[in-house]
Amino acid sequence: MKKNIKMSSYRPKPIPPFKTLDEEADFWDTHDVSELFKDANTSLSALPLLESEKEESLTVRVQKSVKTKLTRVARAKGVNVGTLTRMWLIEKLSQVA
Repeated sequence: MKKNIKMSSYRPKPIPPFKTLDEEADFWDTHDVSELFKDANTSLSALPLLESEKEESLTVRVQKSVKTKLTRVARAKGVNVGTLTRMWLIEKLSQVA
């Protein structure tokens, strides 16, 4: 005996386009999207930041082969290379601190 299951006619609002892939990756990497699962009508501008704004910058020189590997891994994970590098630094620091 089959039961009729109604499919919800609910459709979330489309996500507005980002200017660049890096802008989109940075947005998704730094915002808590769990609010979207609670209420899909939540606007993107209302999403809380996962961490406070970055106030400092650091330049790190690496060999070309290291940057190439970082870029390859970052693309596979769907983030930009700066975000991946920052994530790994924070992860490593939390292990030694």
